[in-house]
This record gives sequence, C-alpha cells and structure tokens, in this order.
Amino acid sequence: MIRTIASVVRGEGVRSAARRTSERISEAARAISLRAAGLFVGDARASVLNVIAAGAAPRLGGVQQQLDARLDAERSFRAVSVLTPGMLDCSSSRRHTRRVSRDLEAAIREALALSGARAVHFEGTAGVPLPLIASLTASGIASILSVHDFSLFCARPHLMEEPSGEFCEFSTDFARCHRCLRETWDVVAGEQQQRRALAREILGRATAVVFPSRYMLDRHRELFALPRLAGVVIEPSPRFTTLRRKDSCGGRAIAVAGSVKRHKGGHLLPEIARLAGGVRLHVFGGGDETLLRDLRASGLGVVHGYYRGGDLPALLRRHDVGLVVLPSIVPESYGLTISESWHAGAAVVAFDLGAQGERIRERGGGWLASPSSGAAGIASIVARWKAGDIATAVPGSLSAPRDAARAHIELYRAAGLIVGS
Repeated sequence: MIRTIASVVRGEGVRSAARRTSERISEAARAISLRAAGLFVGDARASVLNVIAAGAAPRLGGVQQQLDARLDAERSFRAVSVLTPGMLDCSSSRRHTRRVSRDLEAAIREALALSGARAVHFEGTAGVPLPLIASLTASGIASILSVHDFSLFCARPHLMEEPSGEFCEFSTDFARCHRCLRETWDVVAGEQQQRRALAREILGRATAVVFPSRYMLDRHRELFALPRLAGVVIEPSPRFTTLRRKDSCGGRAIAVAGSVKRHKGGHLLPEIARLAGGVRLHVFGGGDETLLRDLRASGLGVVHGYYRGGDLPALLRRHDVGLVVLPSIVPESYGLTISESWHAGAAVVAFDLGAQGERIRERGGGWLASPSSGAAGIASIVARWKAGDIATAVPGSLSAPRDAARAHIELYRAAGLIVGS
C-alpha cells in the first residue's frame, strides 16, 4: 500500500494522492452503511442479476463510471441486484448489501437463489471465465452480455501485443498470439483458438448481446463470423455535472484526459506537445508513473492527476480547455471521455480508430489523424487549432444515464424478463 501511494505521489502529485485516498474513505463508509442496512432488510428479489466481475467502484475506470450512473437510474424503474466480487448489492425494499462467496460461480449461484432472478446480465466479460457463461446458458439460465472491450476475442482486452507494446491489429495468427500471451501467462498451445470458438458459441446462444457502439457490433460480427448476430447498441453515459452549455469551443487551453498509459497513447504526449510548437498540456487523470514523470520533466505538461467520475467537464471549464487530445493507439469501444469533453464544450482530436473514429466522423466535434501518422499527425491538428486555422462546433445533445437505463429496461421487457413499467 505504501509503495502504491508513493508511486501515485511521484507520478500524479500529492493532491491527486489525497483525492484518491478521500474517495477510498468515502467508499468504505458507504460500504459499511449498506452492509449495516442489510442486517435489517431481508428482500433481495430481482428479475435480473447484474454481474460486474471486475468490481463496480467508479474509480476503477470509465466502464464502472457509466455502469454506476446507469444502474443508479435503473433503480427508479426496477429492483436491481448487482453482484461484485464478494458482495451482492440489492435495491429491493431499500438499498443494502450482503456478503457472498468470492468465487464467481459460487457467488452467482448464491445470488440467483437469494434474488430469484431468471437471468444473469454480465456487465462486461473481462475477468469472467468463458466456460462459466457457457455452463450457465446450458443450464437454462438466460444470459445477457454487455461487451465493453475485446475480451471475448483475446485475454488482452486492449489488444496490446507483447513485448512490442503495439496494437495487434486483431491478429488471427495463432502462433503469434501464443507468443504474445506467453509473455504474461503460462498458456497452453491452442488456448486462443479455444477461447474464440467458445466465445462464438456464447455470442450465438446469448439471450441478448449489448454493444456500446455500432463499431463494436460490426467488429464482433466480423471477428466471430456471425454476420447475423442480433446485437443491441445502447450508448453509455457518464454521470454528468450540470454546466452552462457552450455552442462552440471557446477555451484556448489544451488538455489530455483519461488514463496516461501506453495503450492510451501516453508515450506520445511529450512528442505531440513538442511537434505542436511547444504547447502546454493539462493532464487530467492518473496512469503510468514513468510516463507521467517523463511528461512533467519535459516542461510541456501540467499534471493535475486523478479526478472523481463526473468531474472532468467542470475541470475542463475551470482551466479554459477548448481542445482535448485523446491519442489512444487501440480501438476504443465508445469513448466516454469524448462525451465529457463535448459536455464541457471542448473539441477532441484522436486517431481514426474504433468507436472514437466512428463517433467523430458521424457527429463532428473534433478531428481525426491517421493511426500511421503517429504523434506528428495529432500534433499537426493541435498546431492548426492553436493557430486558429480550424474550428468546429461540439454536438449539442448527448446520451444521459437515464436514456441508457430506459433502453435496458426495454431490452429486459422484450426478453420477457420483467413486466410493467
């Protein structure tokens, strides 16, 4: 723990470490309160059991932030039971939690018995053993999958090949895949073929499959040779703070937001800033200590560090940010940071990859660089924007958590899992 705190201080700064600690304390207090409520509430009934195997704390990332916002909204429509490692969070009667097994399969069986749920909704497949999903489906339990990454395709959901640290371009060379996986795990030959074959079977048998973007649906149809996969696209949303809307990007500061890690293009930031004419980047978010220290050492980055989920738009406004650099070198499944930037009235610049490319092409609000152009491609756009040579308006209407909640209620109703309003 001390080593982790020291790393955060070195990379993100003392204030960032304090914010992280404060959020942990708030989480712990909330957990104690919900567990205490569970001593007096006996009702855990729900029609659908939502499973978040990777944990539900918003500090864990964008997926958790949008799930927290959506499920909070869903609690006004239906009784919600959410299974996270070792804990069942129930809203029937009043919200409370109760402890369950930390073994995922045992916990699911226990939670199904407590809630009476007729379906399991896996809110993401990362960290979920695929044979478990297959066995539940085979036993007659309806399974719904939300696909937030490429974990059905590969054990590395971001598709970063090792040891090169580059996007693998959806490799189908199984020998190459095996070499990559062996860098981290003691995998047996043929593991990747087995994974993809089982994932294809699961996708074909699921009661419903939810994707955050059309890109993800189309890509999974291609990757698993399932052209008729009946996926449903439901756009996620972060928990927005209330801001006065801006119709254009009036701020002149430039920011980087999210996580400063290699797959997010964190290693490119010093070069982007230098090639764009020595611009100064405001960095919001945590990440890799070495990358953050390198950026700070370059004199071209102001590292503000960690922020609570939902706070980014207000931070961008406070620092007069008009352009947000999002240089992810892998395809994103949606890009919540794009939504948060637009909500603040800031344009975005990214590589033309994945859902980030799809969203900017369809809605405007930013510019795209060819992935092959590297840091120079992003820097060229930043420099032109800084000089006032290019401008754009950001989208005025954005998906809200309540929209995603209603869409999921309709999905459950269409599957015959809930009735009424």
